[in-house]
Amino acid sequence: MNTTFKEVGQEAGLKGVKLEMYVRYMLIRWADEEEIQCKTGYAGEWADRFKSGQEFRASDSEGQRVLREIYRGK
Repeated sequence: MNTTFKEVGQEAGLKGVKLEMYVRYMLIRWADEEEIQCKTGYAGEWADRFKSGQEFRASDSEGQRVLREIYRGK
């Protein structure tokens, strides 16, 4: 069974709006790569960044644009 971004986020302890924002971010950035990002642990790294509030700091300019967009629309 394939792991999803949502499952990775839940395993990392994300809940509610933070989990929703993490999943939205991951699907916008890596929708075509969900399986590989989950298998390699990269999705887990991002879940940890969201959990610790470091998602903006860890993002490149495109990622920060996506974050501003999804946080504005929550």
